[in-house]
Amino acid sequence: MKPFQSYIFELSRPSEFRIKLAGINPKGETMDRIKNALEAYQLESISAVKSLPVQEHREFPQWGGAVEAYQFDVKVAYPTTSVAMQMLIKERAGINPNWICVRNLSEAEYTDEAEALGKDQTGALLDETELKDEPGAQALAGQSRIGSLLKELESRKFEFAQDSNEAGKTTNDAPMGDKSPVGTTQNKVYKAKG
Repeated sequence: MKPFQSYIFELSRPSEFRIKLAGINPKGETMDRIKNALEAYQLESISAVKSLPVQEHREFPQWGGAVEAYQFDVKVAYPTTSVAMQMLIKERAGINPNWICVRNLSEAEYTDEAEALGKDQTGALLDETELKDEPGAQALAGQSRIGSLLKELESRKFEFAQDSNEAGKTTNDAPMGDKSPVGTTQNKVYKAKG
């Protein structure tokens, strides 16, 4: 069991979030409304607003291929969730929930990093030279393995259950009506040793 001090430390640790807005430039009055809304969780810091390229964003699929989006990071003192932050901004700042995406900062950075890995990739990721260095790896997973795998699958014999005239037994075949369910057997009474 964790000591009480560790629970207090976890509660006092600030929560960090990445907020993305679609179609709204969070400047001036809009940013003031967002800051006022975030004061409910004691806003500690807010980063500069970053304009994202006009493209299709996974957070806003309903907007289609050309959406202008902005993002900024916030740090609040009280622990909360991304859903609670999104609802707070919706209700107190008066922004349409379809235009807001709030994610935990570590989750957002991990996802962005993972997507950036394969973004500029052409062809299969396994065709990279560093993945080919392992001796015998292409024989197990490369182009040469596909042909032998297909031949192996074609030559495999499948066994099926033989047709028989025997019918399977069911609970309906069990003997019934031999004993009454009530009072047929006597419970054993154990005597206490004394």
